[in-house]
Amino acid sequence: MQMYPLAIASTEIRHRRYLPKSHAFEVKLSYLCFDPDQLANFTQKSWFWSSSRWNLLTLDERDFLNMEYGSIRQKVARLLIKHENYHLPHAASIRVLALPRTLGVRFNSVVFYLIFDATDQLLFVLSEITNTPWNERQVYIHDCRHNATEHTPYQSHQFDFKKAFHVSPFMPMSLDYRWRFSFSEQQNVIHMQLFEQEILQFDATMKFKLQAITLPSQQHRYAVLKVLEPFRMVSGIYLHALRLWKKKIPFYRHPKKEKGKT
Repeated sequence: MQMYPLAIASTEIRHRRYLPKSHAFEVKLSYLCFDPDQLANFTQKSWFWSSSRWNLLTLDERDFLNMEYGSIRQKVARLLIKHENYHLPHAASIRVLALPRTLGVRFNSVVFYLIFDATDQLLFVLSEITNTPWNERQVYIHDCRHNATEHTPYQSHQFDFKKAFHVSPFMPMSLDYRWRFSFSEQQNVIHMQLFEQEILQFDATMKFKLQAITLPSQQHRYAVLKVLEPFRMVSGIYLHALRLWKKKIPFYRHPKKEKGKT
């Protein structure tokens, strides 16, 4: 994966549901991939970008990992200590893959935080998931230090774990995840599968290529032309939720809303 300080991630996203009825869609979105340690530098180079006030595009550290406090690096470091007993080295670099806040609206179904060592080897991936419509967040931490598998030209990392967060009202909680991260200089792929009793129910694939942003004019252009990306994501979620409802896909209440729970 190219280690640009700031880049456009041209992304293709595909969702496929297999059971109890089939449903699939694809969408293209333009994410940003950025070094959170250089946010102040990026946002000073464009009239349309800011780090703490309303603008066409806002990259505000408070929008990310809001269960913690401080800078994005401090938040990542605190989560790694808390959950992995790992102390983030000063030389480690971080890249955040996310849609920025635009016109004051922020929404990401998932934000990825990629942590690399001083030689650009991947150490951890943090996946920060936001559910709709409850707007809750859950962070899964994936330790990539000892499970790399070489598949030329990719290096892949696979993780199998239990679902611990209610994301979609059309999915039960009793599911198992399989996530695979595959990165290369040409293309990057994040693939997620959901199994119920070892039977594949759903998969989602996110493919992206990075194009470096090196000029203020590129930042102006992204802010103006991609200002509706978060709106497209939110509207797409509700549109396909409606289609699932019309197909009579079973609806699962949030576990916290079940009778007898708070």
